[in-house]
Amino acid sequence: MFDFLKRKKAEPQANLSNPDEWLLDALLRGTSSSGVKVTPVTALGISTVYACVNVISKTLASLPLCIYEQTEDGKVKAYDHPLYNLLTLQPNSTMTISEVVGTLVANLTLRGNSYALLSRDGLGNVRQIMPVEPSDMQLLVDPNTNQIDYRIDGKKIQRSRVLHFKGMSSSGALGFDTTTIAKDVIGLAIALQDDVASFFKNGAKMGSILLSDKTMKAEQVAKIREAFDNRHKGSGNGFKTAVLTDGLRPFTERFSYADSQLSEQRKIATQEIARVFGVPLSKLQIESATPRANVEESNRDFVTGTLRPIVVAFEQVLNIGLVPEGSRSRFSIGFNMDALLRGNIEARYNAYRIGRESGFLSVNEIRALEGMNAIGPEGDSFLQPLNYTTLGQAPADAEQLEGESID
Repeated sequence: MFDFLKRKKAEPQANLSNPDEWLLDALLRGTSSSGVKVTPVTALGISTVYACVNVISKTLASLPLCIYEQTEDGKVKAYDHPLYNLLTLQPNSTMTISEVVGTLVANLTLRGNSYALLSRDGLGNVRQIMPVEPSDMQLLVDPNTNQIDYRIDGKKIQRSRVLHFKGMSSSGALGFDTTTIAKDVIGLAIALQDDVASFFKNGAKMGSILLSDKTMKAEQVAKIREAFDNRHKGSGNGFKTAVLTDGLRPFTERFSYADSQLSEQRKIATQEIARVFGVPLSKLQIESATPRANVEESNRDFVTGTLRPIVVAFEQVLNIGLVPEGSRSRFSIGFNMDALLRGNIEARYNAYRIGRESGFLSVNEIRALEGMNAIGPEGDSFLQPLNYTTLGQAPADAEQLEGESID
């Protein structure tokens, strides 16, 4: 009789804070200010959007990913860990780790959310990591507990089986869709591209035009056209003197693509899209947009301002989702961002020199970073600068040198 007093547990449901994909399409991914509907697929049709997503995803996919173990001798690769092969080579039966990371980063960059499903064995160890199409994943929030449930085709997926990578967010549950937030900028680029394509598709460009105030019969027009073409058509007959009779006079129609100012508008749209994704123009093969002296600085900003936040977010999600809680103090997953220096051998060797001379890198450690064999026990020694000591304390050899000079 007191059943009516019991609070019925509400079913997890989608709401405006965590809408389903179809609701996003209906409400947000509508028509942009330029009158063009922007979706992740149509956005990739713009070369600048594709280039931004491509350079970010491929750069991070090329970074070595590994699980490390904290030992008494320091942080070393955990070769015997069950996750080692998954994170360094083959996370599932059909994809390499480079392909999986590239897919996840591309979805995160373009859609603001990226998902992967985990397959576990009977002991709870992860055996496969499989990316999921973001549009197939539904996020449902339980109003009683604020717990997030994940569903695919209406079927609930255990949270322990889902890796959810999020971009910028207001609630923390769902990242902002990039194509939705920047739909006006991308929509303008699509409209300009369509306008240019229509310009060349529908534009009629005539050759030489002969005008006459007289009314001419069809036979006369045909004979004049044939005679004019025979005498002046082709590169070998160009610039010959033409004698026009019967009141004929030449007319030249001049119109250029630059007259429509579309070229300048497309350049501005390219800059705006690059700003949205945080990619310098030099990374988009637009060399003239960045002075050569500033390219190195812009590349550094790209690594620290664009790539590093994604790397940190990925590492945190991977460590929480793949490493058991009781093992996190011993094992950790991370990217090796030093690999970004591979293309600059001078900068890499200068870094090794500083590490060697400062006393925190040995010859064998440097050779290991370069993928070379050790040279033996003598390569494990460290250098110590003689002129370094504790502040306010004289170097150990100073007194000996002074005594030798007095004698």
